[in-house]
Amino acid sequence: MKLREKYSRFDRYHSEWWRVLMQGGFIALTGIVLALASAFRPDSVILLAYGFSWLPLGGMVILAMGLLECLDAYFAHHQRDFLQNLQVGVLDTVVGGMIVFNVTHEPAQLSLLIAAFLIVRGIVRTVLAYALRLPQTVSTAIGGVASVILGILVWSKWTSAEGWLLALCLSIEIAFRGWAMMMFALWVRKHRQELPDRVAGAD
Repeated sequence: MKLREKYSRFDRYHSEWWRVLMQGGFIALTGIVLALASAFRPDSVILLAYGFSWLPLGGMVILAMGLLECLDAYFAHHQRDFLQNLQVGVLDTVVGGMIVFNVTHEPAQLSLLIAAFLIVRGIVRTVLAYALRLPQTVSTAIGGVASVILGILVWSKWTSAEGWLLALCLSIEIAFRGWAMMMFALWVRKHRQELPDRVAGAD
């Protein structure tokens, strides 16, 4: 029964793995493009926010993903999925909104916020992956650890962090998140035909 319950949680993805794969690929590509832009065009001005490089656009991406995660929580069939999506969705929505609407002063004023977000996001992602026994735990944990490291990097330079560095770290977090979604989608694609046989054999 435990095996049946474990795999039944992902039934809704069996016919939608391609959508998750495309969504993850788009998010990963967005993160990579923003990271490259932050590194090679650090003086760009977005939303008339001088000195913030590509950070406003990164904040908009985080905000959009947070809203989508809250929407996923609304349509979740299991309580644990609801709580997981809601927690990360609210965090992304709040932090993304704060970044977008607070790019009128100095980048250093957002350093502690972004550092705390990266560290908390990385820890929560890793803990939930193991606590909920999610598939592709390793890829999720790698992204989580990377986020924590980036958060520590930002925190260590919080008094002098420039906009391009904040944008770069946030973009790498976005790219890792998309990569983890792609790994999950490929896992579903690989096992969608095997799951019924495994569950039947376990019974």
